[in-house]
Amino acid sequence: MTKRRVHVEPRRYWTRTEIAIVRRRYPHEPTVDLLPALPGRTLTTVYQRARMLGLVKTQKYLNSPAAHRLDGVKGMGTRFQPGHTTWNKGTHWTAGGRSKLTRFKKGQRSARWPIEDYQVGALRVNSDGQLDIKVRDGLRAWDSMARFVWASERGSIPTGMVIRFRNGDTHDTRFENLELITRAEHLRRNWHDRYPLPIKQMVQLRGALQRQINKRTNDEPQHRRTA
Repeated sequence: MTKRRVHVEPRRYWTRTEIAIVRRRYPHEPTVDLLPALPGRTLTTVYQRARMLGLVKTQKYLNSPAAHRLDGVKGMGTRFQPGHTTWNKGTHWTAGGRSKLTRFKKGQRSARWPIEDYQVGALRVNSDGQLDIKVRDGLRAWDSMARFVWASERGSIPTGMVIRFRNGDTHDTRFENLELITRAEHLRRNWHDRYPLPIKQMVQLRGALQRQINKRTNDEPQHRRTA
């Protein structure tokens, strides 16, 4: 038995000239106008390359008539027109076959979830490593243990406030170990701004260096990266 041969077109790598054209013209012109200067490239590949380069249309272009955002032209072919009736209006989909026999009944529990392990008041460790407590049956039955303890002692948590653990132990949910702070304060405590100036400058320098490395890596043709 012989294998069927599949003809594969050789991959065309983006040249520095093509990338320069996209960088210079994409933010300021309709994308379709770039195609004559990029022979062999499709509209989709130009959009993909522009996204990879982090390019977006300028606000000046978007506000211009060339963008067709305000003249009702762009997208008219795929919009619903006034008075349009959808093909499925008034219909209702009903599953056939034996699906009704195998559906979960209202109030039914999975056999993999023993009822004794999931009673109201049960605890679990969530994906963030913190404790949750089951507060009710049904959907959205779990709540943060820390939030539950705080609400039990002081009432509901105001909007924009978060709970932190004083000693850093997320399993220590005693009320004495909890404190309520604003999101702004929470950000300040987790941001590098709390470090001395030399460390902050090093963090910023590392970020700038990594962005330049990523930029050069994305601009370099694939065959050079794998050579």
